[in-house]
Amino acid sequence: MVAGLVGAEGSDAAARGVLYDCDMNPNQRNDFWISTKIGIVLLDSGGVVVSDGVTLAYGVGTVPGTLVRQSERELRVSWRLEGGLRQRDDREVILPTAEYAATISKPSHRITVRGKLPGHRGSFHGRGQCKPRAE
Repeated sequence: MVAGLVGAEGSDAAARGVLYDCDMNPNQRNDFWISTKIGIVLLDSGGVVVSDGVTLAYGVGTVPGTLVRQSERELRVSWRLEGGLRQRDDREVILPTAEYAATISKPSHRITVRGKLPGHRGSFHGRGQCKPRAE
């Protein structure tokens, strides 16, 4: 249900849009930074909301995203996780800021996600398959 993912965008239970329910195949090196499951919601209002294992690990659940591009063939979104001090398992940990960009092919529903930690060398990526679900 799309309304269950609108926490970062608002609490309107009547929010409508399309949920891209994506199963990812991250390589072992990227297994924390690219979650095995990503939910990207395009709200009819034009907003974007993202939730995955990383947003949950950061303790935010959902984050607002940006619709970078939408055409007949593809959809591009980006989002940012603000780093900082977080409570995890009865201890405090410092999590870095992480930036993500995803491209979804509309004909095949394949997704490519790329991420980086600003100030760090290298990046991480993953590919997967999405199932669009309209609300």
